[in-house]
Amino acid sequence: MATSAAVFERPTTRFAEASNKTDISGEILRLLSDAARCVGSDQESAIDLIERASTLLRPDNGGSEKLHGVVVMGGLAPWQVRRVNLHIDQNISRQITIEELSQLANLSSSYFSAAFKVSYGTSPHNYIISRRVEHAKQLMLEGNSPLCEIALDCGLADQAHLSRIFRRVTNSTPSAWRRYRISAKLTTYDA
Repeated sequence: MATSAAVFERPTTRFAEASNKTDISGEILRLLSDAARCVGSDQESAIDLIERASTLLRPDNGGSEKLHGVVVMGGLAPWQVRRVNLHIDQNISRQITIEELSQLANLSSSYFSAAFKVSYGTSPHNYIISRRVEHAKQLMLEGNSPLCEIALDCGLADQAHLSRIFRRVTNSTPSAWRRYRISAKLTTYDA
């Protein structure tokens, strides 16, 4: 699984029905197996897969909704998730507030934040940061734009801001990540 193709979809968390235990353990096993296969070549994807597996191990909480045949506790409805994801992707180059996201979902800001965290496993702010980093990765792989331009295209103040959040999320600087990916691409084509 390539990092530029990392999927940020709604994780299925907090299961309430015991009958789903076989399905859950099968999914956990699949995620961990995929992580083991890519840990040597793509540590970032391996970590993402392990995090997704760990969300399936979280205990139940109150209130639930059905999603893909699995009971999800207290999260956003599928239509809200689609609307929020679309809005974030279309507006990644500018500031995105909790207020505007909560209005899209027709919820109060505080309820939206709590429901978002249940649905995505992280806060809205951290999710938007991760989407900005993924967008920056995509831009770095697709062209030779300077990092200062990429930072602005990702809705960040400047190159230093991009470097700070990129390093926090990936444990690598943007320029080091770009060099590594380009060299990995070249060795793949040479083989």
